[in-house]
Amino acid sequence: MRFHRILCILLCLVLTAGFLTGCGSSGASFTWRVDHVPANLDPQIAQESPERIAVTNLYRGLTRIDENGDAVLDCAESYTVSEDGLTYTFTLKEDLAYTKLKKHEKEYPLTAADFVFGMERVFREETNSPYRELFSNLKGAEGGTLGVSAPDERTVVYQLNAPDPAFLEKLAQPGAMPCNEEFFEHSAGAYGLSAATTLANGHFYLYNWNENGLFLRRNASGSLITSLRIVLDTTAQSTPTPAPASGTSVAQSEPAATGAAAVAAGDVTAAIDEASSAGSLPSIPYTATTWALVFNCEDKQLASQNVRLALGASAMGIETLPAGFSTADGLIPPAMEVNGSGYRDTVGGQMPTVSDVKESCRAGLSEAGLQQFSGIQVLYPEGADYQALIEQISQQWQKELGAFSAYFTLKAMPLDELESTVAEGDYQIALLPFSPSSEDCVTFLQQFADGAFTGWESAGFDSQLRQLAGQLAPDAGQIAQAEQTLLAGGAIAPLWYQDQALVMAQGVEHVVFDPFGPVLDLTWATYTGG
Repeated sequence: MRFHRILCILLCLVLTAGFLTGCGSSGASFTWRVDHVPANLDPQIAQESPERIAVTNLYRGLTRIDENGDAVLDCAESYTVSEDGLTYTFTLKEDLAYTKLKKHEKEYPLTAADFVFGMERVFREETNSPYRELFSNLKGAEGGTLGVSAPDERTVVYQLNAPDPAFLEKLAQPGAMPCNEEFFEHSAGAYGLSAATTLANGHFYLYNWNENGLFLRRNASGSLITSLRIVLDTTAQSTPTPAPASGTSVAQSEPAATGAAAVAAGDVTAAIDEASSAGSLPSIPYTATTWALVFNCEDKQLASQNVRLALGASAMGIETLPAGFSTADGLIPPAMEVNGSGYRDTVGGQMPTVSDVKESCRAGLSEAGLQQFSGIQVLYPEGADYQALIEQISQQWQKELGAFSAYFTLKAMPLDELESTVAEGDYQIALLPFSPSSEDCVTFLQQFADGAFTGWESAGFDSQLRQLAGQLAPDAGQIAQAEQTLLAGGAIAPLWYQDQALVMAQGVEHVVFDPFGPVLDLTWATYTGG
């Protein structure tokens, strides 16, 4: 498995907006909006995008992903690998240090033992680290003595169960960051919860942290961006409010600026938006979101596989899609790769075939002792585009399945509330976007195991995932078989892929961008405007 990164190298004209002016210091500032301010800066548990962005810039590991997507040495001066590929030995650079904490008399040295303790924390039950599976190839990961040691203050040794060509890339992930054991214990359960209990060693240091965001700084050097502002997005919904029903009158507030518009206006330095919205601004397009219908299989009317497959296949028949949307040919989005190659390009489409949606629906209802649907509610995210899509689906169902009273009520909800409702199983049908947090196809499929989201359970699907989980370089064909099994069950029906882009301000370059999160690393980022 290889952790590819999309390099964003963008050289352009100078913007006069204030977001590229350092606050009280020389150099340029980089502003990024988030939907929530990080509540914890503990790298061993950082999982959501805001936390991962923060710890990526606050901490340095033995390696770091560079502009070309390659793992380069960071805290490590050199390393060797044994002939059998099972032992990695790293020598640390001299004079490594943590950033001294304000109002804290004691200074903590950064030694090889900190990398050992950080990894040990990943495997502690109480840590509940999301990186445990990533490093499961370490000796002792399943119990016993963990295969990480520090023979001296500048040497770290990792022992693996099997050769792993992606191990250097994995060591750049937050779970592998150093953690000083004395400081951790002194924090008394509050590690990473405040500036006073966050001991970081990164290229940036934590300058301020409050309910409005994080402010990271570093010393000025040439054209390097010197501060990163991770700020709370107070613009709320970025999609226009749906038009009121005919004959009604409501006050219409100005819609919030889209990501690209916010960049152009100078409100932020970079943002995610539809690829088509970038205009003349430099952008990096990618397709990492799949929109799908999910069905609650514990609902009597939706318990039949035939019913679910019929509804999903019929929904695929709508003709008018918003800009940036395209018909899906599988659940795993096109941006994801397996062993360095695009997964979708390798395996092709995996959608189940339904030759006659009407007959499939009739047969499925009959299996449940029903002749028609009654009182079905479909949930969807708030937003004019999503309302238009779900209304088209409803019309398509009425057109093709109207004989079974396929007229369903539609209800819009804020996306976060909708996701929680589906997770709790308190729904019948829902339209949801699925965006992976990493480029690991197996991890993406695992979120649907054991009946998650839908109540659909398959011993065959779960077995396929267990077999894949233990592979360092999983076969694309085996992943496709698992995806096929999931989709054949009809509990989830992929409909569309959504194209998006990282839109950047003019004059910024050398930002390392990972769309799976997303995550931005400003280690090498510069501003070359006048």
